Amino acid sequence: MRIKDKEDGLTHRMPAHIIGYAPQGGKWAYDDVTSITISYMTEMAPLRELIPEEFDIIEPLMVVNYQKCNAVQWMGGSEYSLVVVSTLVRYMETKEPIDGAFHHVLWENKTAPILGGREEAGMPKVFADIPDYRRMDKSLSVNVSHEGRTFLEMELTMERPYTAEEIAGMNENHGRLIQLGWRYLPKVGPYPGAALSEATYYPVDNEYFSGSVCQGTIKWTELTQMQHPMQCSIISVLAALPVSRYLEGSFKKGRSWMRMDLARSLP
Repeated sequence: MRIKDKEDGLTHRMPAHIIGYAPQGGKWAYDDVTSITISYMTEMAPLRELIPEEFDIIEPLMVVNYQKCNAVQWMGGSEYSLVVVSTLVRYMETKEPIDGAFHHVLWENKTAPILGGREEAGMPKVFADIPDYRRMDKSLSVNVSHEGRTFLEMELTMERPYTAEEIAGMNENHGRLIQLGWRYLPKVGPYPGAALSEATYYPVDNEYFSGSVCQGTIKWTELTQMQHPMQCSIISVLAALPVSRYLEGSFKKGRSWMRMDLARSLP
Protein backbone atom coordinates (compact mmCIF):
# COMPACT_ATOMS: atom_id res chain seq x y z
CA MET A 1 0.00 0.00 0.00
CA ARG A 2 1.16 3.54 -0.78
CA ILE A 3 0.42 6.25 1.79
CA LYS A 4 -1.26 8.40 -0.85
CA ASP A 5 -3.46 5.53 -2.03
CA LYS A 6 -6.71 6.57 -0.38
CA GLU A 7 -8.88 4.08 -2.27
CA ASP A 8 -7.35 0.70 -1.44
CA GLY A 9 -10.68 -0.84 -0.42
CA LEU A 10 -9.81 -0.98 3.28
CA THR A 11 -10.59 1.01 6.40
CA HIS A 12 -7.46 2.04 8.27
CA ARG A 13 -7.01 3.05 11.89
CA MET A 14 -3.86 4.53 13.38
CA PRO A 15 -1.22 3.16 13.09
CA ALA A 16 -2.58 2.98 9.57
CA HIS A 17 0.45 1.16 8.12
CA ILE A 18 -0.40 -1.78 10.44
CA ILE A 19 -4.17 -1.73 10.94
CA GLY A 20 -6.33 -2.20 7.86
CA TYR A 21 -9.56 -4.15 7.51
CA ALA A 22 -12.61 -4.50 5.32
CA PRO A 23 -15.19 -1.77 6.07
CA GLN A 24 -17.38 -2.90 8.95
CA GLY A 25 -21.11 -2.30 8.82
CA GLY A 26 -23.77 -4.13 10.71
CA LYS A 27 -25.13 -3.67 14.20
CA TRP A 28 -22.69 -3.46 17.10
CA ALA A 29 -24.43 -4.94 20.13
CA TYR A 30 -24.39 -3.55 23.67
CA ASP A 31 -26.26 -6.26 25.56
CA ASP A 32 -26.67 -4.56 28.97
CA VAL A 33 -27.10 -0.79 29.18
CA THR A 34 -28.23 1.41 32.07
CA SER A 35 -29.23 4.98 31.15
CA ILE A 36 -29.80 7.92 33.52
CA THR A 37 -31.05 11.14 31.93
CA ILE A 38 -31.72 14.71 33.09
CA SER A 39 -33.22 17.30 30.72
CA TYR A 40 -33.66 21.03 31.21
CA MET A 41 -34.69 24.10 29.28
CA THR A 42 -32.17 26.88 28.75
CA GLU A 43 -32.04 30.18 26.84
CA MET A 44 -32.01 30.16 23.05
CA ALA A 45 -29.49 32.95 22.41
CA PRO A 46 -26.44 31.46 24.16
CA LEU A 47 -27.35 27.96 22.97
CA ARG A 48 -27.52 29.19 19.36
CA GLU A 49 -23.91 30.33 19.66
CA LEU A 50 -22.79 26.75 20.38
CA ILE A 51 -24.37 24.93 17.44
CA PRO A 52 -23.22 25.16 13.79
CA GLU A 53 -25.48 27.17 11.49
CA GLU A 54 -26.38 24.10 9.41
CA PHE A 55 -28.58 22.96 12.31
CA ASP A 56 -31.87 24.51 13.43
CA ILE A 57 -32.61 24.21 17.13
CA ILE A 58 -35.97 22.54 17.67
CA GLU A 59 -36.22 23.91 21.21
CA PRO A 60 -33.65 25.24 23.73
CA LEU A 61 -33.36 21.88 25.46
CA MET A 62 -30.27 20.36 27.06
CA VAL A 63 -30.14 16.60 27.60
CA VAL A 64 -27.50 15.10 29.90
CA ASN A 65 -27.34 11.31 29.62
CA TYR A 66 -25.19 8.86 31.58
CA GLN A 67 -24.80 5.30 30.33
CA LYS A 68 -23.18 2.27 31.88
CA CYS A 69 -22.50 -0.09 28.97
CA ASN A 70 -21.84 -3.74 29.86
CA ALA A 71 -21.37 -6.77 27.58
CA VAL A 72 -20.11 -4.62 24.70
CA GLN A 73 -19.60 -7.23 22.01
CA TRP A 74 -17.06 -5.42 19.82
CA MET A 75 -14.94 -4.92 22.97
CA GLY A 76 -14.93 -8.65 23.69
CA GLY A 77 -17.80 -8.35 26.17
CA SER A 78 -16.09 -5.62 28.19
CA GLU A 79 -17.63 -2.43 29.57
CA TYR A 80 -17.28 1.33 29.71
CA SER A 81 -19.22 4.39 30.87
CA LEU A 82 -20.14 7.63 29.14
CA VAL A 83 -21.87 10.96 29.72
CA VAL A 84 -23.15 12.90 26.71
CA VAL A 85 -24.60 16.43 26.56
CA SER A 86 -26.94 17.06 23.61
CA THR A 87 -29.53 19.36 22.07
CA LEU A 88 -32.38 18.30 19.75
CA VAL A 89 -31.82 19.83 16.32
CA ARG A 90 -32.85 19.65 12.68
CA TYR A 91 -30.17 19.37 9.99
CA MET A 92 -31.19 21.59 7.07
CA GLU A 93 -28.61 20.88 4.35
CA THR A 94 -30.24 17.69 3.00
CA LYS A 95 -33.26 17.44 0.68
CA GLU A 96 -35.33 16.12 3.57
CA PRO A 97 -34.40 17.70 6.94
CA ILE A 98 -33.04 15.29 9.56
CA ASP A 99 -34.09 15.49 13.21
CA GLY A 100 -31.67 14.20 15.81
CA ALA A 101 -29.51 14.90 18.85
CA PHE A 102 -26.50 17.14 18.24
CA HIS A 103 -23.80 16.17 20.72
CA HIS A 104 -21.93 19.06 22.35
CA VAL A 105 -19.50 16.71 24.09
CA LEU A 106 -19.33 12.99 24.83
CA TRP A 107 -17.16 11.96 27.78
CA GLU A 108 -16.01 8.32 27.95
CA ASN A 109 -13.71 6.50 30.35
CA LYS A 110 -11.90 4.14 27.95
CA THR A 111 -9.70 4.75 24.93
CA ALA A 112 -11.16 2.18 22.50
CA PRO A 113 -14.65 3.72 22.16
CA ILE A 114 -13.17 7.22 21.97
CA LEU A 115 -10.98 6.27 19.01
CA GLY A 116 -13.78 4.44 17.22
CA GLY A 117 -16.41 7.14 17.55
CA ARG A 118 -14.32 10.29 17.25
CA GLU A 119 -12.37 10.30 13.99
CA GLU A 120 -14.46 7.58 12.31
CA ALA A 121 -18.00 8.77 13.16
CA GLY A 122 -17.49 12.43 14.06
CA MET A 123 -18.73 12.16 17.63
CA PRO A 124 -17.07 14.75 19.98
CA LYS A 125 -15.53 12.18 22.33
CA VAL A 126 -13.04 13.07 25.06
CA PHE A 127 -11.78 11.30 28.17
CA ALA A 128 -13.05 11.64 31.75
CA ASP A 129 -13.18 9.54 34.89
CA ILE A 130 -16.74 8.21 35.22
CA PRO A 131 -17.35 5.90 38.19
CA ASP A 132 -20.34 3.56 38.21
CA TYR A 133 -23.58 5.24 39.20
CA ARG A 134 -24.86 4.87 42.75
CA ARG A 135 -28.35 3.76 43.71
CA MET A 136 -29.71 3.76 47.24
CA ASP A 137 -33.45 3.21 47.74
CA LYS A 138 -34.98 5.67 45.23
CA SER A 139 -31.92 7.91 44.94
CA LEU A 140 -29.48 7.90 41.99
CA SER A 141 -26.15 9.67 41.78
CA VAL A 142 -23.59 10.19 38.98
CA ASN A 143 -20.35 12.15 38.92
CA VAL A 144 -17.75 12.95 36.27
CA SER A 145 -14.22 14.07 37.09
CA HIS A 146 -10.70 14.65 35.81
CA GLU A 147 -7.69 13.68 37.92
CA GLY A 148 -9.67 13.94 41.13
CA ARG A 149 -11.53 17.16 40.22
CA THR A 150 -15.28 16.62 39.92
CA PHE A 151 -16.87 18.89 37.31
CA LEU A 152 -20.35 17.39 36.80
CA GLU A 153 -22.82 15.85 39.26
CA MET A 154 -26.26 14.37 38.59
CA GLU A 155 -28.70 13.70 41.43
CA LEU A 156 -32.09 12.06 40.81
CA THR A 157 -35.03 10.59 42.68
CA MET A 158 -37.10 7.79 41.12
CA GLU A 159 -40.82 8.60 41.35
CA ARG A 160 -42.67 5.71 39.68
CA PRO A 161 -41.99 2.81 37.29
CA TYR A 162 -42.80 3.20 33.62
CA THR A 163 -45.95 1.41 32.53
CA ALA A 164 -45.85 -1.36 29.93
CA GLU A 165 -47.48 1.04 27.46
CA GLU A 166 -44.77 3.66 28.06
CA ILE A 167 -42.00 1.10 27.54
CA ALA A 168 -43.67 -0.06 24.31
CA GLY A 169 -43.77 3.55 23.11
CA MET A 170 -40.04 3.99 23.78
CA ASN A 171 -39.33 0.88 21.70
CA GLU A 172 -41.26 2.01 18.63
CA ASN A 173 -39.18 2.36 15.45
CA HIS A 174 -36.40 0.30 17.12
CA GLY A 175 -36.07 2.95 19.83
CA ARG A 176 -33.88 4.77 17.34
CA LEU A 177 -31.91 7.88 18.25
CA ILE A 178 -30.22 9.80 15.43
CA GLN A 179 -26.88 11.11 16.65
CA LEU A 180 -25.58 14.13 14.74
CA GLY A 181 -21.98 15.27 15.01
CA TRP A 182 -19.38 17.50 13.44
CA ARG A 183 -16.19 15.76 12.32
CA TYR A 184 -13.31 18.23 12.25
CA LEU A 185 -9.65 17.45 11.61
CA PRO A 186 -7.22 20.38 11.67
CA LYS A 187 -4.39 20.84 9.23
CA VAL A 188 -1.03 19.53 10.37
CA GLY A 189 1.33 22.22 11.58
CA PRO A 190 0.85 25.91 12.46
CA TYR A 191 -1.74 26.54 9.77
CA PRO A 192 -5.33 27.70 10.32
CA GLY A 193 -8.30 25.86 8.90
CA ALA A 194 -9.47 22.29 8.50
CA ALA A 195 -8.18 19.29 6.64
CA LEU A 196 -11.73 17.90 7.00
CA SER A 197 -14.92 19.54 8.25
CA GLU A 198 -18.31 17.84 7.82
CA ALA A 199 -21.54 16.93 9.58
CA THR A 200 -22.07 13.25 10.41
CA TYR A 201 -25.06 10.96 10.90
CA TYR A 202 -24.81 7.99 13.28
CA PRO A 203 -27.96 6.16 14.47
CA VAL A 204 -28.25 3.99 17.56
CA ASP A 205 -31.13 1.57 18.16
CA ASN A 206 -32.42 0.81 21.66
CA GLU A 207 -34.67 -1.74 23.32
CA TYR A 208 -35.82 -0.86 26.84
CA PHE A 209 -36.92 -3.49 29.34
CA SER A 210 -37.79 -1.39 32.39
CA GLY A 211 -37.30 1.99 34.00
CA SER A 212 -38.62 4.78 36.17
CA VAL A 213 -39.71 8.37 35.83
CA CYS A 214 -37.29 10.56 37.78
CA GLN A 215 -36.82 14.11 38.93
CA GLY A 216 -33.28 15.39 39.05
CA THR A 217 -30.77 18.22 38.99
CA ILE A 218 -27.25 18.75 37.72
CA LYS A 219 -24.33 20.71 39.13
CA TRP A 220 -21.43 21.97 37.05
CA THR A 221 -18.14 22.91 38.74
CA GLU A 222 -15.88 24.94 36.51
CA LEU A 223 -12.20 23.98 36.55
CA THR A 224 -9.20 26.22 35.96
CA GLN A 225 -6.77 25.79 33.11
CA MET A 226 -4.26 24.28 35.51
CA GLN A 227 -6.83 21.78 36.82
CA HIS A 228 -8.03 20.65 33.38
CA PRO A 229 -6.14 22.46 30.58
CA MET A 230 -7.70 20.54 27.67
CA GLN A 231 -11.38 20.72 28.64
CA CYS A 232 -11.91 23.66 30.98
CA SER A 233 -13.39 25.72 28.12
CA ILE A 234 -15.94 22.96 27.32
CA ILE A 235 -17.03 22.78 30.95
CA SER A 236 -17.23 26.57 31.31
CA VAL A 237 -19.38 27.01 28.20
CA LEU A 238 -21.87 24.33 29.28
CA ALA A 239 -21.92 25.54 32.89
CA ALA A 240 -22.77 29.07 31.70
CA LEU A 241 -26.04 27.97 30.08
CA PRO A 242 -28.80 28.88 32.53
CA VAL A 243 -31.31 26.28 33.76
CA SER A 244 -34.76 27.80 33.36
CA ARG A 245 -36.76 24.65 34.06
CA TYR A 246 -36.06 20.96 34.68
CA LEU A 247 -38.10 18.42 32.75
CA GLU A 248 -38.90 14.81 33.58
CA GLY A 249 -35.81 12.63 33.97
CA SER A 250 -35.44 8.89 33.56
CA PHE A 251 -33.71 5.69 34.70
CA LYS A 252 -33.81 2.91 32.09
CA LYS A 253 -32.52 -0.63 31.64
CA GLY A 254 -32.13 -2.17 28.20
CA ARG A 255 -29.74 -2.88 25.35
CA SER A 256 -28.45 -0.99 22.31
CA TRP A 257 -27.00 -1.45 18.84
CA MET A 258 -24.62 1.04 17.24
CA ARG A 259 -25.72 1.25 13.59
CA MET A 260 -22.43 1.70 11.75
CA ASP A 261 -24.14 0.22 8.68
CA LEU A 262 -26.27 3.38 8.53
CA ALA A 263 -23.60 5.93 9.54
CA ARG A 264 -22.50 8.45 6.92
CA SER A 265 -21.18 11.91 6.24
CA LEU A 266 -23.76 14.61 5.49
CA PRO A 267 -23.50 17.27 2.77
